[in-house]
This record gives sequence, structure tokens and C-alpha cells, in this order.
Amino acid sequence: MKDEKEMQKKENMLEGITEVFNELRSKIQHMQEPEKDENQKFVEIINQARAEWESAEKTFHTVADPDLIDYAIYNVEATKARYIYLIKQAKEMGIKTNFY
Repeated sequence: MKDEKEMQKKENMLEGITEVFNELRSKIQHMQEPEKDENQKFVEIINQARAEWESAEKTFHTVADPDLIDYAIYNVEATKARYIYLIKQAKEMGIKTNFY
């Protein structure tokens, strides 16, 4: 009888400890989620910048009007510079993913 009560106390303590750890884990996960969301948004911005650069490259290769060639060159260089800048920012922020 005494052993059963002690065993029950131990089980109750273990259950309590388990609940505390589960609550802590849950709180930690909720604290980390916004960072993931912000990082994911930044990755999406980088992907969009790459798409804009690729689009500018395509435009440059299809422009036939001499008046638009300078604009196309400027646009390629500007979108490329923005993409490279964002990649550097991601690196400084510790965001690791394959951007290529």
C-alpha cells in the first residue's frame, strides 16, 4: 500500500514535470515563429528581386529600339545591384537558403 502511494506520487511528479517542459517548448516555438516568418518574407523579397533581374535581362535581349537600349542596360544593372545587396543583407542576418 505504501509503495503504491509512493509510486503514484512519483508518477504525478513526472506528469507535472512533463507538462512544464511541454509548455516551455510550446512557448519557445511561438517565440521563434515570428523570426521564421520574417526570414521567409525576406527570402520571398530576394526571390522577387531575382525574378526582376531576370526579366530585365530578357528585356535587354529583346529591345530593338536604340532609344531603349540605354534604359534596358540601366535596368539590368539596377536590378542586379538590388539583388546582390539583398543577398548580402541575408548573409549578415544569418539567413541560409539557396538563392540561385
